[in-house]
Amino acid sequence: MTRFGQLALAFAFLAPSWIMLQVATMVDYDGIGVIIGLVLGGLLVPAATISLAVMVGLPARLIPPINRWWAGNGRIYVLLAAAGLALIASGYLKPTPETLRPNGVDYIASAPDGGLLMGGWCVLAFLLVNASLPLRWTATASPARPTKKRSPEQSGEALEG
Repeated sequence: MTRFGQLALAFAFLAPSWIMLQVATMVDYDGIGVIIGLVLGGLLVPAATISLAVMVGLPARLIPPINRWWAGNGRIYVLLAAAGLALIASGYLKPTPETLRPNGVDYIASAPDGGLLMGGWCVLAFLLVNASLPLRWTATASPARPTKKRSPEQSGEALEG
């Protein structure tokens, strides 16, 4: 199972990053309620996401063939991290228009795409909770044995190579 230290480290990363993503998508500020919401959301949402990531990652830990493939697979970890960061980057690069009506006057503000930001954040949360060390970068299959080659002048003997 996932160690408590890994979950605490994931929470230490996810809580401030959740608050930063929420501030990035905020287009209106209405006082102390926003601050309280950000603090409570920064505590509750990462905790709920971590527990969900543990449940989703259970097959990767409990089913032996999947565990052999997943545990320490550095290539998959890098691909997941790149996918999560790409989703976050594309969320910042793709603004979403939001219509606001302060004092009865409509105006359109643009904010980063919250769906892409939160999707990338969830991918990184899954990786932080379910990744394991040490990393392995080689394939799990054994390397092929060298084949024996025959030279044209030696019809009966085989050469290693």
